Amino acid sequence: MKKFEKEVLLFMVIACFYSAILNASTTLWPVPDWRVAPHENQRLNSIECEEFKKFSTNSKKFLTEGLVVVKDGQIQYEFYDSKYSATTPHVLWSVSKTITGALLGTAVRDGRLSLDSGLDEFYPDPLNRKIYSQIKMKNLFYFDAGFVWNEYYSGDVKQSPVINMLYGTGYKDTAHYSASKDIIAEGPGFKFNYSTGTPVLTMAVLQKVYGEDYETMPWRNLFNPLGMKNVIFERDHLGIFYGGSSVYATPRDMAKIGYLYLKNGMWNGKEILSQDWINKTKQVSPGYLSNGTVINDITFDGVYGGSIWLNKAVKAGFGKPYPASPDDMIYARGHYGQLIIILPSQNMVITRTGYDKEYTSKVDEFVSRAISCFHDPKYPIGKEIPAPKSNKIGLANLIKTLKTSLQENIIQAAVAKTICSCHYISHIDLKTCIDRSNIPLARQLTKLDVNEDLSDSGKYLLSARPTWLARNVGLHNSETAEVEFDTNHPEFGCTLK
Repeated sequence: MKKFEKEVLLFMVIACFYSAILNASTTLWPVPDWRVAPHENQRLNSIECEEFKKFSTNSKKFLTEGLVVVKDGQIQYEFYDSKYSATTPHVLWSVSKTITGALLGTAVRDGRLSLDSGLDEFYPDPLNRKIYSQIKMKNLFYFDAGFVWNEYYSGDVKQSPVINMLYGTGYKDTAHYSASKDIIAEGPGFKFNYSTGTPVLTMAVLQKVYGEDYETMPWRNLFNPLGMKNVIFERDHLGIFYGGSSVYATPRDMAKIGYLYLKNGMWNGKEILSQDWINKTKQVSPGYLSNGTVINDITFDGVYGGSIWLNKAVKAGFGKPYPASPDDMIYARGHYGQLIIILPSQNMVITRTGYDKEYTSKVDEFVSRAISCFHDPKYPIGKEIPAPKSNKIGLANLIKTLKTSLQENIIQAAVAKTICSCHYISHIDLKTCIDRSNIPLARQLTKLDVNEDLSDSGKYLLSARPTWLARNVGLHNSETAEVEFDTNHPEFGCTLK
């Protein structure tokens, strides 16, 4: 190498070094909390921003309870409806899956296990099957472990694994229930299968890995370092966290999770998740790419990475799930419209909580309007993507849902658990909790009883029993479901007894 070339190379190395230092020092970190952009910011008065606010917070089709937009490290816009505030935790439903993926990442960072570790090293097969021994932690991370799991919430719910795990036969030992499901003959890696039981198994593994430190691990490894002050993580009877559904957090705290991914796992000079882990998170699930995964509708089936959703075109014959949204967008989504949206090209994070029966069709317009407001006024606006007819709940399906849920006492358990968490974690009045629960005819078919006498145990009890109408249709055995909230450990939320 000539002297001139060496000098040029040395100059480039020094320039890159100082550029990295400059970028690190100019990054705004939400420590101890988010900075809020000046209120005199005229951007919010633009036509594009007015349209964004109208669509996001004043629409009967998009029922938003909380919304935070972070750009360039500051909150540019924040909204809460009359029932919520900046400090009110909200159920995240399946956004919890991404948080569980991050917790797995911290365990790998600390050398507790690796993605190539076998599931049976930590959680042996309850049924002693040879094929179970082929499942690796990476299969849990990418949701291609091979367990037979059809995730649905209406119709013959007594056959729904997610409903039974949360409210039916499997609620006391969720990991055993999930690990006991059949495994496809092709084994792990052949097929992507979205499952709320998969992250429960991840959390069961972490319970074995961390032992006595397990119940504080989510806070120590993730929530506390990020300054997430209002997080609740619910557990089953054996103390295993519901890794797929039951984290509660505020939109501001959700935005910290998004910001962690936006900044490639770094947090105020400290590595929370390694760059390698972030890269693996953004890789498409091997099972998703396999011929064993059949996609019917790209928007509603989505594209899955490492415990997070991607906006890539990877299946032949299908484009991106959200055509108007950026290719590098990654996002976590949860039942009824809970969202963490990370937009690296725009240096943005958007978090949203809501109570929509259907919301995926609105995401493309939601994201593109946010970009047009806060980043580029000329950004093209996406359109609503109609839901497939097969995804719409008809009258016959509704009747079937009510019939089977009453027969199996599922509706009582679902109402009791959901309302307990809404009332005691989010501190929302009972009527609003019921109205926004989206549980069919919850008010007509169940009667709530609340016992708030803390004199002996320090525990609130909430029960749901069939109403006169439910008792007289002859479709159930009149059992009552009970849930408790322990005021001594509010961080663990409500537990179905």
